[in-house]
Amino acid sequence: MRFRIAAMAGAALAGLLVTGCQDTGQKQPESSPPPATPSSTASSAAPSTSLTPLPRVFDQAAMQDAVKNVLTQAYRIADVQTVSCPASQEVKPGSKFDCTVRTADKERKVGITVKDADGHYEVSQPD
Repeated sequence: MRFRIAAMAGAALAGLLVTGCQDTGQKQPESSPPPATPSSTASSAAPSTSLTPLPRVFDQAAMQDAVKNVLTQAYRIADVQTVSCPASQEVKPGSKFDCTVRTADKERKVGITVKDADGHYEVSQPD
């Protein structure tokens, strides 16, 4: 008899949980992913308690492709062979760095200026 009461109580509780999870037509706020946590290469017996998020950085390969597209399509430079941008450039508004562009006749620099925290940047004309 006790098993039957416990089973009925469990079924009632499950029904309440399901009812509480049903769609009421109201839009729920979207959650953002948890912040990145740093990884440690040092060995330690104690777990890391640091909650400092790692800085966002640009994807080097994607940036090189995008810069090459800007140079060939927007600036109409037809002889772009390769673009080399530095790795681990932080997505930080106002920061600047250079990419190296190899054309048929010489190597040139292209300035990159980060415009906002969303990762938009400006590509200058080659020097």
